[in-house]
Amino acid sequence: MTASPILIPAIGAERASWLGLADISEIMPQGWSLAGGSMMRLLAAERSYAGSRSTHDIDVILDIRASRAYVRQFHEALSNAGFSIAGFNASGQNHRWVRGEAQIDILIPSGQSEAARTYEYPGFGRLLETRGAQFGLERTRKASVLCADRQFTVNVPDGLGALYEKVSALLNNGDSDKSRHFRDIILLSSVLNSQERRDIPTLSGKQIYRLHDGVSRSVHEYTGIISDHELEVASRLENYLEKLLKDRS
Repeated sequence: MTASPILIPAIGAERASWLGLADISEIMPQGWSLAGGSMMRLLAAERSYAGSRSTHDIDVILDIRASRAYVRQFHEALSNAGFSIAGFNASGQNHRWVRGEAQIDILIPSGQSEAARTYEYPGFGRLLETRGAQFGLERTRKASVLCADRQFTVNVPDGLGALYEKVSALLNNGDSDKSRHFRDIILLSSVLNSQERRDIPTLSGKQIYRLHDGVSRSVHEYTGIISDHELEVASRLENYLEKLLKDRS
């Protein structure tokens, strides 16, 4: 039986951004994955979690390790869907594209070669890197979405892929607002499914260490409102990750 589409109730700029992504997905269905707040929105809706935050923009990671051609193809998809460059960011990159109220930010995984990092891609210039994104790409699957009466398919990491992206985001330079990452990490700790939890011991020691560091920081440093249940689940995950690290030492 085909799963029901994931409902994204959205208005204004958020709705415009999701519908913009729908147009792009029809043109280019592969080679990219959701990230950031839009990824969190989708996962929370998929897993019936009521505490997700809306976001007016869409973050997309391009899988350039699989194929550099995806950069050109995504640029063509943006242009054909009516998006244009919003302007250079502080680092001189064209990572933000807009169409009316819609906004899509383009990112690539960190850890690229010097040549890939400094290459001026036609239409984009130098691409903006973010940590942990390759892990998320490797755990990406397709999901059916329903927004504003339109059904379409997107690529999105599973819960563990999203959690790793989020704990890695704590390490990104120049990101001073850690609280949203802390909140998202606690949320994801609450919605990991059984298969995702079973996959944790298969990760490398470095990956488990990063997960433990991010979950622990979130449990102990987040000062916003969370439920006792959320805190308990995140704390249990912190303890489990700590045990895995000790078992490997």
